[in-house]
Formats: sequence, C-alpha cells, structure tokens
Amino acid sequence: MPTENPVNEARTIERYAIDSSNLKSAGYDEARQVLSIQFHSGAIFHYYGVPLHVFEDFGAAESRGHFYARNIRGKFTGKPMTGKCPACGAMGLIGESCEYCDAGVIREIDRTHKE
Repeated sequence: MPTENPVNEARTIERYAIDSSNLKSAGYDEARQVLSIQFHSGAIFHYYGVPLHVFEDFGAAESRGHFYARNIRGKFTGKPMTGKCPACGAMGLIGESCEYCDAGVIREIDRTHKE
C-alpha cells in the first residue's frame, strides 16, 4: 500500500490517453506494480499489486472499460487520488489547495454516504 502523500503519488505515474467511454487515461509503474486510471469524470484511482501482464492485457483489450470492470475494479486495492473541495466542490488532488477558490484543501470523497 502507498506511503507517499497522495498529491505526490498521483503525479509519479504518467498516464496516456485511451479510447474508452468511461476511462480517460491510464499509466503503470512497473517497479511498484501500480496502475493509475483517470476517468472522464476527472477522478484518478491507483490500483496496487497489479502484475505487468494485467496492465498489458488491459492495453490490448478491445474494450478497456469492460476489461477494467471485469479484471481490475474490486480485484485490486484501489485508492482515490482525487477528491472535492469542501468550499466550492471543485475536483483536485487530495491534500492540495483548491486551484479554483483557494478556500479549501481537497479531501477524499465520502463514498459511503447513501442519499
């Protein structure tokens, strides 16, 4: 599991644009076996313990979104790198000052709340 600050960790893996209706970009750190995925919503997640062959299969998949849903989500520990500003709701890297309003620090989104 990661030990870095989420802002620094989110910037350590370069992502490349991918053709997918749900996924915007992906990158991989082979030394740490970390897969970084950005969604079209702007959310970035890192997945830990992902073997190289899974990343290669992901890259070669006809539908990366379906591959992600079947072979990555729920199969590997995922950690959000992005969250929302409590003051204005803008998305940014967790732990970073909001670039839009400068009034808040980006926090992890509470995904347990049900309306």
